[in-house]
Amino acid sequence: MSIGYILLVEDREEDIELTLRAFKKAHLGNEIVVKRDGLEAITFLEGLAGDGTMARQPPTLILLDVSMPRMSGIEVLESIRKMPHLRCVPVVMLTSSNEERDLIASYEHGANSYVRKPVAFVDFTSLIEQLGMYWVVTNEVPSSQMQSSRET
Repeated sequence: MSIGYILLVEDREEDIELTLRAFKKAHLGNEIVVKRDGLEAITFLEGLAGDGTMARQPPTLILLDVSMPRMSGIEVLESIRKMPHLRCVPVVMLTSSNEERDLIASYEHGANSYVRKPVAFVDFTSLIEQLGMYWVVTNEVPSSQMQSSRET
């Protein structure tokens, strides 16, 4: 059963396709909404707050790349954590960055997890399956998250 959707914020087309294929191969039926840079993601997420007549609920999970043009993943994360309707939405930094400063900044700005993308497709598929199973199926969010998002 698919509950909610996953927001993937990624600028590299190859990584988008790889992630979509991995989700399909892992049999996770959640819709994946793709935004190709930080500004596009923020515009989308701010639109969810709207005037109370949102077209859709906040995502169940946000997968966020660190290194993107125009607005970094860290800046996007910082903005997300300032939005009341998104405070409880899990954000996983899914990145190829090996920089310790990115890891530290991610957690300092409220990331729930920091995961480095494996190179091999089979390893990446396994990672996506684990992320999906944990964050979408196993992890519980406060019921007030859905309620407050409707009222925002």
